[in-house]
Amino acid sequence: MNSIAITLVVAGLTFASALVGFFLQWLLPVSVVKDAKDMVSSITGLIILLLALVLGLLVWTSYGVYTAQSAQSQSLGPAVLQLDFALEKYGPEARLGRELLRGQVVRARERFWGGNAAAVAPYAQARADLEDVDAFLAGLKPANDEQRELIATAKPVFAQIIQTTLLMTRQLANPVPKLLLFVVVGWSALLFLSFGFLGTFNAVSGAAAALGSIAVASAFFMIMEFSQPYSGMFRISPVGVDNLIAVLGR
Repeated sequence: MNSIAITLVVAGLTFASALVGFFLQWLLPVSVVKDAKDMVSSITGLIILLLALVLGLLVWTSYGVYTAQSAQSQSLGPAVLQLDFALEKYGPEARLGRELLRGQVVRARERFWGGNAAAVAPYAQARADLEDVDAFLAGLKPANDEQRELIATAKPVFAQIIQTTLLMTRQLANPVPKLLLFVVVGWSALLFLSFGFLGTFNAVSGAAAALGSIAVASAFFMIMEFSQPYSGMFRISPVGVDNLIAVLGR
């Protein structure tokens, strides 16, 4: 289910809950409603507090995923260029290393912007990349101190790139627990049911309930979109990675 569908479901559910509250108020005897209002008001205040705290925390958490992915993807560019330059400076013997580097960047491009982040086995791929890099570096025979320094520079940068892409993949596996989202939706529905139970049904209160439902649903929309930094409406642009791939190996 995509973000827009989830947003519509949340908006519809919370608004329907308000209508149920209006209906319960009309259905129950006036004396029962009057006696229950103090208790319902107290519980409503508690739910408002819980919902404000947890919903705000979820929005902040999902935004943190988005900003972390953006920062990490941007940090890869300078590291990749530094490594490619070091391998180029080493000489023709390092051509395989430059091909391995380009292959890692291309796979990362496909993994994140191609929508395959959840389908790959990140640890298996990272291990395979580390083995390829280790075999490549072990096969080099430096002829002077400069080449030895370039190898010493290349090894940690290779490891940094592999570790960063692995971390980015794992962060996307479950950015926001779905069970927690279901709980918060339940709180929202219960809150709007309480609003309907305590309020008086008319055009203004119905419109207010609709606007409130849209406001709550928009928070869920932001949570879902920020949790999908490479495919959502606020997605991180792949232009920088595409430009990087274009210059690698020249």
